[in-house]
Amino acid sequence: MRKPITDGAEVSIEFPDKAYLGYFRRDSTFDVERDSDGIAIKLVHPGDDKRVASFHLHDYLLADILSAAADCLENAEIAAPQRTALAEAAAKLSAALHENS
Repeated sequence: MRKPITDGAEVSIEFPDKAYLGYFRRDSTFDVERDSDGIAIKLVHPGDDKRVASFHLHDYLLADILSAAADCLENAEIAAPQRTALAEAAAKLSAALHENS
Protein backbone atom coordinates (compact mmCIF):
# COMPACT_ATOMS: atom_id res chain seq x y z
CA MET A 1 0.00 0.00 0.00
CA ARG A 2 1.49 3.30 -1.05
CA LYS A 3 2.03 5.93 1.60
CA PRO A 4 2.67 9.65 1.14
CA ILE A 5 6.21 10.91 1.58
CA THR A 6 6.14 13.33 4.52
CA ASP A 7 9.57 14.85 3.92
CA GLY A 8 11.75 14.06 0.93
CA ALA A 9 14.37 11.93 -0.75
CA GLU A 10 17.02 12.51 -3.37
CA VAL A 11 18.17 9.57 -5.44
CA SER A 12 21.26 9.64 -7.62
CA ILE A 13 22.74 6.96 -9.82
CA GLU A 14 26.16 7.68 -11.23
CA PHE A 15 27.76 5.97 -14.20
CA PRO A 16 31.18 6.80 -15.69
CA ASP A 17 29.65 8.91 -18.47
CA LYS A 18 26.39 10.17 -16.95
CA ALA A 19 24.38 10.62 -13.78
CA TYR A 20 20.70 10.51 -12.95
CA LEU A 21 19.19 12.54 -10.12
CA GLY A 22 15.60 12.32 -8.94
CA TYR A 23 13.74 14.17 -6.22
CA PHE A 24 10.81 12.70 -4.33
CA ARG A 25 8.98 15.21 -2.16
CA ARG A 26 5.60 15.53 -0.46
CA ASP A 27 3.69 15.05 -3.71
CA SER A 28 5.32 11.61 -4.04
CA THR A 29 4.57 8.24 -2.46
CA PHE A 30 6.52 5.23 -1.25
CA ASP A 31 5.88 1.54 -0.73
CA VAL A 32 7.78 -1.12 1.20
CA GLU A 33 7.17 -4.84 0.67
CA ARG A 34 8.75 -7.97 2.08
CA ASP A 35 9.77 -10.93 -0.05
CA SER A 36 11.65 -14.12 0.80
CA ASP A 37 15.08 -12.55 1.26
CA GLY A 38 14.66 -8.84 1.92
CA ILE A 39 12.54 -5.79 1.34
CA ALA A 40 11.68 -3.83 -1.76
CA ILE A 41 11.36 -0.05 -1.51
CA LYS A 42 9.67 1.95 -4.25
CA LEU A 43 9.53 5.75 -4.49
CA VAL A 44 7.01 7.17 -6.98
CA HIS A 45 6.78 10.74 -8.25
CA PRO A 46 3.51 11.27 -10.17
CA GLY A 47 2.61 13.67 -12.94
CA ASP A 48 4.00 14.55 -16.34
CA ASP A 49 7.55 13.93 -15.17
CA LYS A 50 6.65 10.64 -13.52
CA ARG A 51 9.60 8.71 -12.18
CA VAL A 52 10.03 5.60 -10.08
CA ALA A 53 13.04 4.50 -8.04
CA SER A 54 13.07 0.92 -6.79
CA PHE A 55 15.52 -0.75 -4.45
CA HIS A 56 15.71 -4.35 -3.27
CA LEU A 57 17.75 -4.79 -0.10
CA HIS A 58 18.61 -8.27 1.16
CA ASP A 59 18.34 -8.80 4.90
CA TYR A 60 22.07 -8.65 5.73
CA LEU A 61 22.60 -5.51 3.66
CA LEU A 62 19.57 -3.90 5.33
CA ALA A 63 21.02 -4.84 8.74
CA ASP A 64 24.38 -3.33 7.77
CA ILE A 65 22.69 -0.11 6.58
CA LEU A 66 20.63 0.20 9.77
CA SER A 67 23.73 -0.37 11.90
CA ALA A 68 25.72 2.21 9.94
CA ALA A 69 22.81 4.66 10.24
CA ALA A 70 22.83 4.16 14.01
CA ASP A 71 26.57 4.86 14.09
CA CYS A 72 26.28 8.12 12.16
CA LEU A 73 23.21 9.31 14.10
CA GLU A 74 24.65 8.53 17.53
CA ASN A 75 26.02 12.03 18.19
CA ALA A 76 24.24 13.89 15.41
CA GLU A 77 22.38 17.12 16.00
CA ILE A 78 18.80 16.28 15.07
CA ALA A 79 15.77 18.44 15.84
CA ALA A 80 13.44 17.03 18.49
CA PRO A 81 10.51 16.19 16.15
CA GLN A 82 12.74 14.28 13.72
CA ARG A 83 14.58 12.56 16.58
CA THR A 84 11.24 11.43 18.05
CA ALA A 85 10.02 10.13 14.67
CA LEU A 86 13.26 8.18 14.15
CA ALA A 87 13.16 6.72 17.68
CA GLU A 88 9.53 5.65 17.29
CA ALA A 89 10.24 4.00 13.94
CA ALA A 90 13.28 2.19 15.37
CA ALA A 91 11.21 0.94 18.32
CA LYS A 92 8.49 -0.30 15.95
CA LEU A 93 11.11 -2.13 13.84
CA SER A 94 12.63 -3.70 16.96
CA ALA A 95 9.22 -4.83 18.22
CA ALA A 96 8.29 -6.32 14.84
CA LEU A 97 11.54 -8.31 14.71
CA HIS A 98 11.23 -9.58 18.28
CA GLU A 99 7.61 -10.70 17.77
CA ASN A 100 8.75 -13.15 15.10
CA SER A 101 11.68 -14.64 17.00
